[in-house]
Amino acid sequence: MKIALCFPGCHARGGVERVVEASARYLVSRNHDVHVFANEWDADPSGKITYHRVPTVRRPEFLRAPMFRRNSHSVLRPAEFDVVNVHGCECPTGHVFRVHSLHRAWLETSRRFRGPLSLQRIKQRLNPLHPVLLRLESQHFRQRRYQRVIALTEDVRTDLARYYDVPGSDVDVVPNGFNDVDFNSARRQERRAAQRAEMGLKPDDIALLFVANELPRKGYPVLLAALKKMPEADVKRIKLFVVGRVASEDVMKPAEELGLANHVRACGPTSDVAAFHAAADIFVLPTQYEAFCLAILEALASGLPVITTRVPGAQDAMRHGVNGLLVGDPNSADELSVAIADLMNDDRRAQMSAAAPATVDGYRWQNVMRKYEDILARYAVTVPQGVSASDCLAT
Repeated sequence: MKIALCFPGCHARGGVERVVEASARYLVSRNHDVHVFANEWDADPSGKITYHRVPTVRRPEFLRAPMFRRNSHSVLRPAEFDVVNVHGCECPTGHVFRVHSLHRAWLETSRRFRGPLSLQRIKQRLNPLHPVLLRLESQHFRQRRYQRVIALTEDVRTDLARYYDVPGSDVDVVPNGFNDVDFNSARRQERRAAQRAEMGLKPDDIALLFVANELPRKGYPVLLAALKKMPEADVKRIKLFVVGRVASEDVMKPAEELGLANHVRACGPTSDVAAFHAAADIFVLPTQYEAFCLAILEALASGLPVITTRVPGAQDAMRHGVNGLLVGDPNSADELSVAIADLMNDDRRAQMSAAAPATVDGYRWQNVMRKYEDILARYAVTVPQGVSASDCLAT
């Protein structure tokens, strides 16, 4: 098949971006002609993927999505492809819409954690980005601008019905996955000593890893508050590495205000998050909302115990007390501090580290991608209905 994938990014420095990159590489390995329409990408080493730049703007932020969508129409011509797979509301109409999350669902969820007169809630109401994204999202789903929808979880399928009346029969559920070449416990152990030395960690240091491109939603303020509540003797051993596409000032200023600056490092974005897995001891993400968290999957696959929250999308791959710990209230610094203290025990941590990879074995990309590929084949214009990808391709 000649396949077009569309999203602003195709690289390893973000969640959806990483899924788009993994999808493109898998499909080209299956002998498809793959074209990626994006604003930024990391070129595939095989040289078999064709990239098309879609212009957009970085500032103001609320114009980025509509500009990308408008410019996509002049670059991407659906008639030239067997199937067009879009990955977000900022994309043009495609045959298959892969829904990684719903902005409306996140806004509804966030109101539970933000008082009506809180500064965060006021900023949210005044932010022009939210109505822009809601309008784009509504156009796709209320006007049924798709032939098929792929949702990450049953919860996302439920949200599509609740907010946009999308029939459940229009939706297939295909979860996120992980690359088992990059993320596995053997590779983590091989790299561990060198990575800890490079990051200046002492043998007794406990390295916490927080990976996110959004600090408030992913629980960074709560994580800092939890560290502040812990005994000084424990905090002395802790080093928190914050990895993601966020400003260093946004990471360090609140840490400085709490007297934790010496324990926090703003690392910026990376294409090799597995290097941080190798150095880290605990992955911590007290998130308020997730559709299906890729970062949690990758951490568990690497053998890194995870502390996260009991919210849909975050807890899907979790086994409380087996591969990590779940806290009930995303806003509770007390609960989170207790969980971190629990996993500072070397034996407890080692037990969960050993158990973690097996708990996510079914999420390897090669297991997940075949179903995704079959859906694309089913809705490709040149492939008869009911014919699977495996019938169309030489294996």
